[in-house]
Amino acid sequence: MPLIRSVDEWSREVAGAAPVALPRHVLMADPAAFTVKEAINDFMKDADGNLLKVDEELARQQWLNLFQAFQRRAGLNCVALPAQDGLEDLCFTANPSMAIPLPGGGLDIWLGIMAFGSRAGESSQHERYFRQLGLEPKSMPASVTRFEAHGDGILHPGRFILHAGIGQRSSEEAWQHLSEAYPEMDVLLYELQDTPFYHLDTALAALDETTALYMPQAFNETGLELVHKAFPNAIALNEAEGMNFAGNAFCPDKQHVFLQAGSTELEEKIAARGFTPVPIDTSEFMKSGGSVFCLKMAY
Repeated sequence: MPLIRSVDEWSREVAGAAPVALPRHVLMADPAAFTVKEAINDFMKDADGNLLKVDEELARQQWLNLFQAFQRRAGLNCVALPAQDGLEDLCFTANPSMAIPLPGGGLDIWLGIMAFGSRAGESSQHERYFRQLGLEPKSMPASVTRFEAHGDGILHPGRFILHAGIGQRSSEEAWQHLSEAYPEMDVLLYELQDTPFYHLDTALAALDETTALYMPQAFNETGLELVHKAFPNAIALNEAEGMNFAGNAFCPDKQHVFLQAGSTELEEKIAARGFTPVPIDTSEFMKSGGSVFCLKMAY
């Protein structure tokens, strides 16, 4: 199916897309090597232009809190890759691979192509892990030069629909290839605006089939129309919430919403919609431009 760029090109209703399973597993990575070595997004420097410094002990505790919350609050099976010297961003497991649940069961894994050389080695760690599970990860063709997986690819909860961002980290060619690989999957394309929201997963968090959190300034008018058709109960984030990484939330079960702590009014809105907000402090990881969603790869 061709990429869907506007509501005029999307004739199918969400309920008409094939059902797929929700994730039950989460892949994370030990943050022992996590630090800020170079600025590859707008969040990694202070007001004076200096790289932010990570409190390693606090980062480990925050990561462990998130790992345990996924298990205890949502019953997810959590696994952690070992830390690797030289891969300081390995803990952001949303980016090096993508899991696509298939209608009728089954799971495909696609290896990412990182936009920055400092992260290039992360995909091989994911490849090794999934091969050990008996899966055969798929690779993008040579023509694709940027594909940061779930960083820019948001699965629609329970439906064979993919929300795909193009911009700094992922190219349109990647999503075109996936669209051709899965003709029955609707791939909705969003051209991210030149804002701090460099990945789609910093600006769009799908909660259930009709509800999402979204950062309006990250999208153009066409993209906003797609968001509202896909998620008629979408909740707009204000600037403070967006900069607090509320758009990087994760809801694995259409119930528990794991999000960065500190957006109290948003938590109340989420609760009023029948969800259970689970605020977790990830402030040390925000120094590298990531939060809850970035720190896990769900499958």
